[in-house]
Amino acid sequence: MRATAIILWMLCALPLLAADGPRLDEVETALRVDPRNPMLHYRKCQALFASGQEQAAIDHAAVAMKHFKAARKELAWMRLGTLLTDNYRIEVHYNMGPQETAEKRDGIVRPYSFRVWTKEPEPRMLRIVDFELAYSKGKVQTAALGEMQGDNHANYGTLDPKSDFATVKKKMLEVLSQ
Repeated sequence: MRATAIILWMLCALPLLAADGPRLDEVETALRVDPRNPMLHYRKCQALFASGQEQAAIDHAAVAMKHFKAARKELAWMRLGTLLTDNYRIEVHYNMGPQETAEKRDGIVRPYSFRVWTKEPEPRMLRIVDFELAYSKGKVQTAALGEMQGDNHANYGTLDPKSDFATVKKKMLEVLSQ
């Protein structure tokens, strides 16, 4: 039985390695065979993002993170997808560092980041802008976009802590246009 499940999973997982990324239907099929596999949940996030379901990708990334924790597999982040503008390629990363995976008490948590690259033939990373949530006594108090610049922190304005990804993305694109 176990051998059959492994063979079935391998057949389902092979298309997930395709160069143009995983297809949502293929990932869903593989998840039916191996529902606790953290990498399949990661691939589902990527497939959702690629299909334009960006908020669903962000939401499912929290599910994927729980599966990584349960499997005791650590990743610093998951690359969900890419946004393109006329001037930039922006990678969206869901962060899974110690602050993001710990129980929320006090301090800053950066659920996801925007890594901004040039669109040159040899791209250069220009900056990393984080969506930041500030917690106090276990409750989120404020949200903002921010960036570390050496030893300094730049804050690009507050957001409603309940902001959806579309709102955060819009604010991010405004920051880049300035």
